[in-house]
Amino acid sequence: MGIDLVRRDLDRIYSNLDKLYNLVERILRDTIEALSSWREEDLEDRLYIVESMTDMIEEQATFFIAKYQPLGQELLEAKSLIRASYDLYRISRYCREINRVIRYMRGRGIKPSRSVLETASLVVEMVEKAYRSYRSRDAGLREAVEGMDNSVDSAYTSMLEKIASSESLSRDAVVDLLVLRHLERIADHAVYMTKHV
Repeated sequence: MGIDLVRRDLDRIYSNLDKLYNLVERILRDTIEALSSWREEDLEDRLYIVESMTDMIEEQATFFIAKYQPLGQELLEAKSLIRASYDLYRISRYCREINRVIRYMRGRGIKPSRSVLETASLVVEMVEKAYRSYRSRDAGLREAVEGMDNSVDSAYTSMLEKIASSESLSRDAVVDLLVLRHLERIADHAVYMTKHV
């Protein structure tokens, strides 16, 4: 089996990963828009597609490894495709959780703070840069993502410190904490993607 066949099969998996990323990126943007307008976004049909595509990519990469028994770069690429697809899947699941917060908290006179919305916008940018870093193997983008992750971690840590020093917890603080926790996890998966390069 020639190297052209190996590359062709890997490129097919990458093509499916690109499609998965485009879907997840749209879900993330719609979720952040839902957070800004404080209305729930119905994601269930798209989340089902994300799960199916993730399973398909994992099967394709596993079959690729079994078929070619690659060593070196091709083996690492196949493994990274599985991991990157899982990171994208997890990002979509955290979007679902953010929408659940909106569902249960909207209509009660509470909304996320401006700082949480700013962090949410930063996370969208992080995921986009992380995927570009993964696909282009750009170390500069990876460093930018890691720097942005520090900002997200800082926002989450600040919220934890604020809550720890309070006698009681307002519903606004609960909303901010829940949303920030999910944003922090999305940011972590963006960082993981850059480490698969």
